[in-house]
Amino acid sequence: MGDLRNARLSVHEAWRDFRWVEYRPFAWVLVPELLFLLAALRLGTPWGMAGAGWVLGSLGEPGLHYPASFLLLSSGYARFDALIFAFLGSFLIPLGIARIQAPMIETPSTGSGTVGRARRAYGVTLVAYILNFVVLLAWEFLLQVGPSRWIHSFFGGIKGDILTWLVGILVAFAVAAVFLYVPIRAVEDGATFGGSLGGGLAEGIRKFGATLLLMLVFSWPALVVLALIQIQPALVVTRFRPELMAVLLAIAAVLNTFVNYFIYSAGSRLHWLGQRGEA
Repeated sequence: MGDLRNARLSVHEAWRDFRWVEYRPFAWVLVPELLFLLAALRLGTPWGMAGAGWVLGSLGEPGLHYPASFLLLSSGYARFDALIFAFLGSFLIPLGIARIQAPMIETPSTGSGTVGRARRAYGVTLVAYILNFVVLLAWEFLLQVGPSRWIHSFFGGIKGDILTWLVGILVAFAVAAVFLYVPIRAVEDGATFGGSLGGGLAEGIRKFGATLLLMLVFSWPALVVLALIQIQPALVVTRFRPELMAVLLAIAAVLNTFVNYFIYSAGSRLHWLGQRGEA
């Protein structure tokens, strides 16, 4: 019960204490994401093919042709986004966390010290992200060969699609909750690779319910947009303009930068409150 009370307090404080200097590292992830979506809208041009064609082409020949490219855009964007978060986000997310933690440990929010903590956290954050990604790939495979078939045997059509999507999203959030504290620990002074990874996973498991609660509290606006994109992409492409897929993905990308900021802000506070309780 103590973790749940601290989670509610952390959510409130993260929302109340929003600061642009802390949010900016999360926002920088938007730049390549939006450039990719812009390139996907201009796939018939050389720069559009260079910017998005190499990803969409990896999904098959239809990914390079209008309007089928927009049916596959969500999958292509997910692949590109995974690369961005792995190699760019593994520095920018710890940088944002270091800025969030700065007032708690009474250090400057910007400067070489903050950048140094983010740089030291890069390796373990990248490894944790890769492990998270591998687990999610395994879950996606299991979802299609198991729960998805069972759900569709009872609920056909759109109801089955919605329930399958909800189950997939809930498990994805559960996995993310376990890994959340790895970068939070990694930016602390004196943090080690093993201590950040092992200690972060242990903390994620120990605070699983409270962490999942705060993640879901902040994530629902982005999930509403993602549901429109991922459950029935053919409906968006055929009933409306295909280009609407890129617009919705851009909206989801913007929302996700705020979601990630608030989740890590609340998670950092929950971690800090836990440390104070143990002291």
